[in-house]
Amino acid sequence: MTRAVAEPDPGRIVEGAEPRGDPLGWFLVLYFLLNFGQGVFPPVLPQVMDSLGLSFSSAGLLGMAFGLARFVVDLPAGILIERLGVVKVLHAAVGFLLLGTGLSAWAASLPAMLLARGLVGIGSGMSIVVSILYLMRRGSPGQRSRRGNVYEIAVIGGTAASAALGGAIAARLGWRWSFAMAGLVITLGWLIATIRVLPGVREALQPEGSLAPPHPQQRPLASWGMILPVYLATFSLAVGWAGGISTFLPLYGGRGLGLTPEILGRTMAIAYGIEVCLLVPIGWLSDVLGRVRVMVPGLLVMLAGILVVPNTQNVPTYTLACSLVVTGMTVWMNPPALLAERLPNGFRGKAAGLYRFVADLGYILSPLAIGWSIEFGGFRSTALWLAGITLAAVLSNCWWPSHGPMASGTSQCRQ
Repeated sequence: MTRAVAEPDPGRIVEGAEPRGDPLGWFLVLYFLLNFGQGVFPPVLPQVMDSLGLSFSSAGLLGMAFGLARFVVDLPAGILIERLGVVKVLHAAVGFLLLGTGLSAWAASLPAMLLARGLVGIGSGMSIVVSILYLMRRGSPGQRSRRGNVYEIAVIGGTAASAALGGAIAARLGWRWSFAMAGLVITLGWLIATIRVLPGVREALQPEGSLAPPHPQQRPLASWGMILPVYLATFSLAVGWAGGISTFLPLYGGRGLGLTPEILGRTMAIAYGIEVCLLVPIGWLSDVLGRVRVMVPGLLVMLAGILVVPNTQNVPTYTLACSLVVTGMTVWMNPPALLAERLPNGFRGKAAGLYRFVADLGYILSPLAIGWSIEFGGFRSTALWLAGITLAAVLSNCWWPSHGPMASGTSQCRQ
């Protein structure tokens, strides 16, 4: 009895491959545009609250709807990528992004806006699983952090430009026009994906096995002491992004300091600009010095910024505090790079889905929790428990014992 030969899968990603024709440049342009389309929400959030008559808790629900949708789609997206390939999944992702953004521009009630944020969350979750899998499994393993941070430049660059332009449009024309502008940008991204990115992906992604070594190395089994701290860091960074940057910072700026959407957008653009300037050197340091060694200081910078925010009284100090929080996000790609090193089967579709599952758990819980916490306890108490989550991630990555075969009797800060 002979084993059937599988047909080549044009959407299958081979780890370590860098074939000629790889569409990385256009891939980065695409994700710049997709994140530009998603980045209008934080600076217009106070205006949306006023227009729809929302409380802090209701504003937190909007963030929770986005995170819950991503949470639900993470694992299925990873499985679908393995079965259908990245092409179909990426098309579906951009379609959901465009549908949710269009509905955001028309939403006249909390339920409609919740549905819109959920659709955007589905598209965002699917697109991120595609990108993280692509980045972690292509090219040299020793350059994962650098490659990931170049991708983050595109992501943050799109988000920063969107925050500035979306806030300016909202201040002059209203928040609905900001979402309309975002929809046009996502449409442009879909066009580029169809014409430039996906044809290149079909050419560049070789059938599995054609570029794989004949005798692949077996990875040692990793202990939970090596994996759990990485997932805790993933969760902490997700809480810092969805709960801190997308919810806590704009709510304090808009309600605590009375800043306009235009000033909020400009402030966030400055913070994102600083992050963009730091991403490449941080990625290089992570690959050279060790990813945990660089990740822990990044988390501490974010922790400091969170504690400073509710004590600011003017735009310059608020901008500084926001910049500290956002600067901590320069280590965002270190956890998936660590998982790619430590997981016994490497970073495949299901592993990418599980990583995003943990991250989006933070996206679900933190916005709603922050809304309630601000409403009933104030900004300072909210900052304290946010900082506590970050501190737990720092301590676990420094002192959690490693009992697996990669352990050397030292803390993980030394790895």
